[in-house]
Amino acid sequence: MNEPVAITSKLGAEQRGALEQVLFFNANQHRMRNGIEQSIQTYGVPEIYEQDGNLRIRVGDIEGVQSLFAVSAEGVPVGAAVFVRAAHERFVVLHLVVAPRDVASEETNTPVLLKLMHGIRSAARRTRGVDRIELVYKGHNPMRLHGSLRLEG
Repeated sequence: MNEPVAITSKLGAEQRGALEQVLFFNANQHRMRNGIEQSIQTYGVPEIYEQDGNLRIRVGDIEGVQSLFAVSAEGVPVGAAVFVRAAHERFVVLHLVVAPRDVASEETNTPVLLKLMHGIRSAARRTRGVDRIELVYKGHNPMRLHGSLRLEG
């Protein structure tokens, strides 16, 4: 999949099946199993729902959950990021999913992953007071990504 990918916060309701495939039946889930389980235990189960003709993702009872979708030129979702503002100064990425590079491979589609992370970083920079992004999927201690996206461990 070397086609152009766009990042958007809106995804039409007609893409529900494709989003379910990426979010719930992703061929790479086994790679992040512990992080997925940790996120679900801590924050709740992600759920796709429709609002005003668009798909959204909620997680448990958490208010203010935001989603970004990576979509192909045809508007088909190939990735999603689900995050929430926690406290005043940080975004917590609750779920981050990317479809494999192609159907015959489980190879991670790194360009899509990086575009989603860039989208989250852009949202954080536009949000007053947010100075870091934490990824739940990194072991027992969330990974912190500061403004320049330097990894700290």
